Amino acid sequence: MRTPLSRRLLFSSGLAVALWLLVVVVRWGFSRIPSGAAQLANLVPQVVPRGLLWGESGGWLVVAIALGAVAVALVHAVVTTLAGRGGAMFLAAWFATVAAGALVGLAFDLAAVWDALGDYGPRGLLVGEFGAGAASGALWGLAAGWMPGLVARAPAAAPAYAEGGGRQPAWLLPAAVVAVIAAVAGGVSSENARTTAIAADAAAQQEAEAAVTFGAPPDPNAPGVAVPARAEASLDLEPAWCTPDKATVLKGEPDAATGHRALAIRLMNFSDQPCVIEGYPDIAFGDQNDHLLDVTIEQGSSFMTQDLGPQRIEVPAGGYAVTYLGWDAASPHGALVTKTVYAAPTAGMERGSWPIDLDVVEGSTVAVTAWAPDAGPQPSS
Repeated sequence: MRTPLSRRLLFSSGLAVALWLLVVVVRWGFSRIPSGAAQLANLVPQVVPRGLLWGESGGWLVVAIALGAVAVALVHAVVTTLAGRGGAMFLAAWFATVAAGALVGLAFDLAAVWDALGDYGPRGLLVGEFGAGAASGALWGLAAGWMPGLVARAPAAAPAYAEGGGRQPAWLLPAAVVAVIAAVAGGVSSENARTTAIAADAAAQQEAEAAVTFGAPPDPNAPGVAVPARAEASLDLEPAWCTPDKATVLKGEPDAATGHRALAIRLMNFSDQPCVIEGYPDIAFGDQNDHLLDVTIEQGSSFMTQDLGPQRIEVPAGGYAVTYLGWDAASPHGALVTKTVYAAPTAGMERGSWPIDLDVVEGSTVAVTAWAPDAGPQPSS
C-alpha cells in the first residue's frame, strides 16, 4: 500500500528548502554588488561552492540550484523519518536539516572538482576548496534546523511521522539518492558552462586587444629562442677596423612607400682617429615575446634601397657609414612582429639593440645593403 508523507513532514522539509534557497540567493545577491559591499557575502554560509555560484554559468546555474533544492527536500524527509521513529520529531528534523545541507553541499563540492578528479584521480580532491560546501551546509543546518524542527514536532501521544502507520514511502529513499546524483550532474554542467564562458570571454578580450595592438599580444608560454648576443662567425680584423671601442651602431627612422618599407642604420666613429669598415652588417629581429623572429636576411637591394656592393670604407673621426634595410609591408594583425632590432657592424661582433615597432613579421624577407659612406643623420625640421 502506498504510504503518503504527513503534512507536518512536508511542511518541515519545504521550510528547510526555503531556508536553503534563501541563503543561496542572498549570498549570490551580495556577490553581484559591484563594490566593497560584496564582502558581505562572506557572512553568509557558502552552501554552494564559490566557483559554481560566482561564475557565469547562465541557465545551468539555475538548473543546478533547482536540483540542489529538490535534493535538500528529499534528503531532509528521508533523514527525518528515519531519525524520528521514536517520536522526537523536533530533534529529528533539526538533525535532518544538518544532514541535508552537508550532503547536498558535498554533492556540489564533487561537481566543483569533477574535472580535477578526472585528471588526477583522488588527488583532485586537494584542488580548490573541496569540502567547503559540505561544511558550510552542515553549519547552515545547525543554525537554521530548529525552524523545520518546530514545524515537524508532534505531540508525545502521537509519535507517528506518517499517516500510513509509520512506514516510510518506498520511493522516498531512491528518490533522494537520485536527487543527490542529479545535483552532482547539474553542478558539473554548471561548472562546465562557467569554464566555457570564461574561455569565451578571454578569447574575446584577446581578440579585442589584438585589434588595437601592433601584432599579437605577448605570450609568456610561446615557444622560441632568445636572440643571440652575437652571430656565430670568426673574426679576423685589422687594427684599423671600426671596433666597439671606436664606433657604435645607431638606429635611424623608418621610411615608407606604398607597400614597401626601409630603415637606415648608421655606424658612428666616436674616436679621434679614422677607422675602416667593409661588407654587410649583422642584423636580427626580436618579437613581442623576446624571441628571435624567423626572418630571411638577404644581402642586396630592395624596392626602396640600392646596394652598391661591399667596399672598404674609411670612416673619419666623428663620421658615419650607413646601411639600409628594405622589406615589403605586411599586416601585423595577430602576427609575430618586430619589437626589437639587433645590429652589429659585422657578424661575430656583439649586437646592439633598439626597441621599435616594425611590420617585419614572421616569415618576412629583409634586404640589407652593404656599408656605404654617409653624411650622418639629418636634423628634423
